[in-house]
Amino acid sequence: MNFKFKKGFTLVEILVVVTLLIFILYFAYQIFFSQTRAVTQTIDALQTNEGLRRVLAFMGDDIRESTRIVKPTPIKLEDVPSVVTTTGSIMILQSSEIDPRIKFDSPLGGQISQITTIEYELEPMNKSANDDDKTEENVPVRFRLIRNATIEEKSGEKNRQRQIIADNIKELMVYRTVRQPFKPMNVGSKDDIIIQQVPLSEAGTGNSLIHLKMVMERHRNKNELKKEQIYTVTMNTSFYKRGKEIFLHP
Repeated sequence: MNFKFKKGFTLVEILVVVTLLIFILYFAYQIFFSQTRAVTQTIDALQTNEGLRRVLAFMGDDIRESTRIVKPTPIKLEDVPSVVTTTGSIMILQSSEIDPRIKFDSPLGGQISQITTIEYELEPMNKSANDDDKTEENVPVRFRLIRNATIEEKSGEKNRQRQIIADNIKELMVYRTVRQPFKPMNVGSKDDIIIQQVPLSEAGTGNSLIHLKMVMERHRNKNELKKEQIYTVTMNTSFYKRGKEIFLHP
């Protein structure tokens, strides 16, 4: 009697192949998603840098072109360490345009043909923070910077614009410092000086200089809170108001 055996795989061979396939798929999964996560974090870091540039561009231009700084009010130099990040309105600027062709009877005052009011405000991007500065999702509170522009014409027409400047702001502090007057000195000889020079770090910088301290970081999720270092950008700068104050006759 002749027996014919059919070719095939044993159960052990199938288990070995399945096990190897599972390992291959697992490592491929890890590599794919690690690369995807790295690309996503790189894009978020680029967006953070772009947000920083937008803040510098918009705030810098608005401050330099303003003729009046409504907010923040100047504070003493020794009170600067107490300045913290707060939500709501953080800065209000106004710029006035004068048209010499009109009479001194503009509803906006004098020969003013247009007044532009710029208001910057911070709003939280997620839920309010508790004492540990954490939300229910265990993610620190981050802020969004909003720019509100109102253009008022002498005809009474008002145009309003609201735009988001930047997201994922960790800290943002805007302040001005009062500048103390120089102390007069007695001139007794040719080497004496009329006034005593005091560095700005001790005397303050004056009402026309606005200081800006900001910390931005890329988007993070709750799993990244303590597992890795988040890409962060810190900036300390100042902007000078170039516009001249327009005073109306009382």
